[in-house]
Amino acid sequence: MKHIFYNYKVLALAILVSLSSCGDILEPQPRLDISSESAITDKRGAEAALLGAYSELQSNNYYGFAYPALAYLSADGVDWSGSYNFYQQFDLNAIPSENSSIKSVWSQIYRVVNVSNNLIEKVPGIQDRNLTEVQRQKLLGEAYFLRALAYFDLGRAWGGVPLVLQPTVDKNSGKGIGRATLEQTYGQVLADLEQAEELLPTLTVRSRASKEAVWALKARLYLYQQNWEKAEEYATLVINSGKASLVQPYSAFYTDKLTEESILELAYDNADRNSHANYWLTSSRGGRYEWKPSASITQDLLNPAIGGSRSALIGSQVNGGTETIYGQKYTKVATGEDGAFILRVAEQYLIRAEARLKQNNLPGGLADLNEVRARAELQPLVILDLQAALLAVEQERRVELAFEGHRWFDLIRTDRAEEVLGIKDRNKLLFPIPNSELLADPDLGPEDQNPGY
Repeated sequence: MKHIFYNYKVLALAILVSLSSCGDILEPQPRLDISSESAITDKRGAEAALLGAYSELQSNNYYGFAYPALAYLSADGVDWSGSYNFYQQFDLNAIPSENSSIKSVWSQIYRVVNVSNNLIEKVPGIQDRNLTEVQRQKLLGEAYFLRALAYFDLGRAWGGVPLVLQPTVDKNSGKGIGRATLEQTYGQVLADLEQAEELLPTLTVRSRASKEAVWALKARLYLYQQNWEKAEEYATLVINSGKASLVQPYSAFYTDKLTEESILELAYDNADRNSHANYWLTSSRGGRYEWKPSASITQDLLNPAIGGSRSALIGSQVNGGTETIYGQKYTKVATGEDGAFILRVAEQYLIRAEARLKQNNLPGGLADLNEVRARAELQPLVILDLQAALLAVEQERRVELAFEGHRWFDLIRTDRAEEVLGIKDRNKLLFPIPNSELLADPDLGPEDQNPGY
């Protein structure tokens, strides 16, 4: 069985490098002599290609490290403390369009898009008696979901982006595709999620897309779009599904793997490593200590009335009379087995809490907020003012979802980033489109760059 799985991983690697682009997103340079036309022609090839798509999602240039890291560095929960100044640029909210991390993340997300596009195009036409219709639908559903997630992540970080919906085969692929608006980008996300919802089964494997994962991402998308009724509806579907629940203690979901907390979690191992711990931990614990929890979030997490059991996220060591604070959500530096928590049920309670409060349902919003607080071993909040309750949800998201990359986007979508972070230039609320992309893509020009870069 192990040998069979290994062979699938080898095949997946071969297929994904042939399907994914290198350099400009519209001009791939295949690195193995396996064409996409011959790769996805049967059940085995399609399954391997889908594993390749997940491998791209897990990359250290996406959820394995860089995408959430750039988001949490840009907010107020993490301070740069290391030697790589291109990360300091995020901490200072002063990112040039030549920043190498921006380029790497942008390109990596489009690699997920491209492998998904190949699956979406080719799986419907596969003629293989070993491929059942149920299996075909699941393959397609996961591909649509992964493309939706990729475009959602592009949209919230950069605004509207080029919507590449066909496989990238050569330098002429995607010709004529300019930059879409954010509304159009989110519209594509929703369209892909609608397709995925019809095709995917209910949750059985927490490391793969499912119907519940679609509902959870829909709830998040509707929250960003301020469609409060729909956000509540889909968060409720997730919560009532019985497929996910808040685990005790708080630390269990990140110290263990694939717990009931997770709706979608990427699982890593020694051969496929998550790199977060290397940047969080001190040198005495095997890390680089490139960044650390900020003083403000450290104070909140260690406050028994705010952090509760989430104080477990903060570690400290004393050397020569000097205390060093570090984060403990990612600690498996030796094996790289820390998870990437893309969708978990605690967020769904907080989405529903915010959506209910925005619809003037104070009791309902507080009930959801207090569910999350109860898991953190905190007393329930009693608040009579709606605006105060919304700020309480904002604070709860900050500590509950700490170091997972949500805070930056939360402050932007609620129009609170300037006030909370002290950012004086609203243009800095979007990342710059990599300058290399503007130079390489004839359908993008200087006018397509985000203002202020």
